[in-house]
Amino acid sequence: MIPKYVPSFRHQDWIDNEDRVQAGGEKGLNIRFHNLEAEFQTLADVYLNPLIAALFREQRILSVIPLLTANQNASQTPGWDVNVDAAVKPSGATSASGIMNVVLPDGAVIKSLTVFGTTQPSATTALLSVNLRSRPVTALAGATTIVTVQTFGAAVVPTSVTTVDNSVNKYFIEADLTGAQSTDVSLNCFQIVYQ
Repeated sequence: MIPKYVPSFRHQDWIDNEDRVQAGGEKGLNIRFHNLEAEFQTLADVYLNPLIAALFREQRILSVIPLLTANQNASQTPGWDVNVDAAVKPSGATSASGIMNVVLPDGAVIKSLTVFGTTQPSATTALLSVNLRSRPVTALAGATTIVTVQTFGAAVVPTSVTTVDNSVNKYFIEADLTGAQSTDVSLNCFQIVYQ
């Protein structure tokens, strides 16, 4: 919480024909202007800048390699093959399913998820579903979907405001592919934008 501003600088009036205006000394201009500088610095550091930061958080981007582990919940569906810095559909498989942990900063507001990847040949009827989800740290079921992406290269915005709370939730991505008969599919990057 930002504290209420209480000025600490108090000007002591000079008295005509008594005080001599001078640069140095206890009542000199130098000390008074330095006191004003300190007051403005405190005003900026303690009151204005934290308020500006709270109102206008800088947008950040987290780009992660899809290091997907086979998802045990997707029975009989093979996991993605991890190939250097991409996840690829196993050769000959028509589907793939995987899951990975995502570490987001506490208090961040999730703005979008973009999935970068390729399909060969380019036209495909395969159904891709990449979900950013959260689940309570004490639970093994009951995940909440934050955002779902089904195409490459387009940022998808969550339907509701989601603020990361690492004391309560864990965050992860699930990537599922179905119906990719003779299509090669690779996932190159997951990009999460947050404030």
